[in-house]
Amino acid sequence: MATRLFFGLWLLLGLGMPAIADKATPQILDGLWRGTFDINNQGRYDFTALYVGGQVAAYSVDSNVVYRGTVIGDDKTYQSNMSMFIRDGSMFATVQLEGTVGNQTRSIVARYRTSADDTGSLGLVYDPGFERPVALNTLEGLWEFSYKKGSISININAIGEIKGTDSEGCNHYGTLQPARPGINALAIQVELASCGTADGQYAGMAYIADGQATGDTLHWNVTGTHFGMYYPLRRVASAP
Repeated sequence: MATRLFFGLWLLLGLGMPAIADKATPQILDGLWRGTFDINNQGRYDFTALYVGGQVAAYSVDSNVVYRGTVIGDDKTYQSNMSMFIRDGSMFATVQLEGTVGNQTRSIVARYRTSADDTGSLGLVYDPGFERPVALNTLEGLWEFSYKKGSISININAIGEIKGTDSEGCNHYGTLQPARPGINALAIQVELASCGTADGQYAGMAYIADGQATGDTLHWNVTGTHFGMYYPLRRVASAP
């Protein structure tokens, strides 16, 4: 069942996502959304998504999946189409969701069907942490994440320039910019080099959260033509 779950949710994020433009036009469903889903009426798995200007960057830690796609809706209806990637791996499927919006655009309930004909339900609740403005100079410093598959280190300077490395020998170069002023969403543009088949251009979004200290976790979600990545980067050192 876990395998079918992974496959079903992988299908949920397969469509290409254009870069999130600076000052993206606000839409009614813009926000940081958290919730759970099942697959074929089995299980309960986490799901977190950033919706900004009609674009989606999402992940599920439980199912080890990264998503990208699009979303449209209003104060009553919700539709989303996504492509799905194995976390730190390749794209394998797509998914379509349709549902309803309630509680003054603070909740979403949807049903989905994947390209493998798996079905399930998704419930999301708006996280007011989306309304937390993020200034680039507060992100300046070193951010890292380690797990059983490896590690990554990212340096961010005061104007959002990115330079990093990982345990696979990949080099990461790019920029991090506010998706729009006044919200907790950052647009990522990054290039991977010296990384074999993973070389190329990646785009996505990030948001700040509190772990052991205020603003010490940067949830980093990027996808490219063939691969998707999600890292909850932890602040190691701030700029002096």
